[in-house]
Amino acid sequence: MLLEKPLLDQQVEAGLRGDFKRGWELAEELARLSPACNRAKFNRAWYEMMRGDLLKGLQLLDAGRWERAFGDRPLPTDKPIWKDQDLRDKHLLLCAEGGYGDEIINVRFARDFAARGARVIATCDPSLSSVFARIPGVAAVVNHKAAPEVFHDYWVPAMSAARVLEHTYGTLSGEPYLSVDPDHRAKWSTYFERRFQGAPRARIGLRFYGNPKFEHEQHRRFPVQGLIDAIEGRPFVNLQKEETDLPMETWEDTLAIIDQLDLVITSCTSVAHASAALGKETWVIVPILPYYIWALPGDRSPWYRSVRLFRQGKFGEWQDVFEAIQTSLKERMPGN
Repeated sequence: MLLEKPLLDQQVEAGLRGDFKRGWELAEELARLSPACNRAKFNRAWYEMMRGDLLKGLQLLDAGRWERAFGDRPLPTDKPIWKDQDLRDKHLLLCAEGGYGDEIINVRFARDFAARGARVIATCDPSLSSVFARIPGVAAVVNHKAAPEVFHDYWVPAMSAARVLEHTYGTLSGEPYLSVDPDHRAKWSTYFERRFQGAPRARIGLRFYGNPKFEHEQHRRFPVQGLIDAIEGRPFVNLQKEETDLPMETWEDTLAIIDQLDLVITSCTSVAHASAALGKETWVIVPILPYYIWALPGDRSPWYRSVRLFRQGKFGEWQDVFEAIQTSLKERMPGN
């Protein structure tokens, strides 16, 4: 690892600057010099996805588990990770990993396992339990901590689900899979009708930043005022839970609030994935080196049909993104 470290550091820096040509050259060099290096494999994964090979990228991402760079600790169980065994009448634990956004991204694959005949038990953070219980293909939901005690024949770490299912960009479903609880929808519909009475119907939700504890989160942050200026005085709902005046107490509240909006504009956060998974029109502002979900170039994503991506063009600069949002809003909401 000592020999590879300078090249790995150079590769990370090249990616953060948006010099993907140099990043790929370093990926090739590392593959020649240290083909067994897990960190080099993990870094190369992003470039394979950017070049259009999702499955190869997912296979390489899993090498990051050995470096504590991807996913969580293995489930303490003597049952195997599912590969291609017959799942008819079998119990499969889909074990969520990472942050809230990762949990939301990967719970979609419960449908795939259920379609193969499995009874899928999804693990998750307790705050997402009721939300995940409504997802097609999910038979039951349990707290992460209880997962080892739940009977199962097989298990799958959720951030590897797309890999074991051998998904490509062409087989991913971008269809929505989250839904809103009817009681919360009624509650927030009434609230919004009162709050926006007499105001223009177009409702925009804004989310500015995510969890500061995540690696490279600082590179996703942009000047808050720049986004506010870009929407040119249109009324907006602040979806930043720590700062909003809305009583967003649970994920059920958050989903029901998003349901009342016409458009969500957000950095790459769990709210972005929740909004997209609801099928809400979602504009995601991504840094020049984005999360692997957004690695494939373009302003659309196979992961979510309802997402439009606004990509940073130059490291450290966001004005081009704000101008693109401003122009797109004029087209999307003329006269508002």
